[in-house]
Amino acid sequence: MLASCDNRHETNGNLSGMWQMVEWYDQNSKSVIKTNEDKLYYCVQLELIKFMDAHNSTKYHLARFKHEKDSLIIGNIYYYPGDTLCSYSELEKFGVPTDGRFHIDVLNGEHLRLSCPERTLTFRKY
Repeated sequence: MLASCDNRHETNGNLSGMWQMVEWYDQNSKSVIKTNEDKLYYCVQLELIKFMDAHNSTKYHLARFKHEKDSLIIGNIYYYPGDTLCSYSELEKFGVPTDGRFHIDVLNGEHLRLSCPERTLTFRKY
C-alpha cells in the first residue's frame, strides 16, 4: 500500500508552511521578548498548526485554527506526546494570547506578522 500527505497550499494560501519567529515585541514593556535565536516555529498544514521549540523538538503542541480574512483564531490545543487537551496558557511561550486571536498584519510568501493588543509577532518563511 502506498500513502502520502496531501499538500494543499490553496487551503491556506500563503499561510501554509513553516514559519520561524524572528521577533516577539511586547507592546506593554516596549521590548523584544524573543528573537530567531529562541528557535520558535509555527508549522501550518491543512487545518492544523504545530507550535514547536527547536530546542526540544520531541515535545510540541498541535492546534486547530481558522484563517478568516485578516484574522487567525487558534482552536483546540493538544500537547504531544500524550495528545492531551490543554488551555491557551500552554501556548503563552509561543506568543499566543489568552483568547487565541490574532490580527494578520502582513501575510505573503516570505513574511507573516501577527498582532494582538499585547504583542506583535514577526515571522519569516523557513
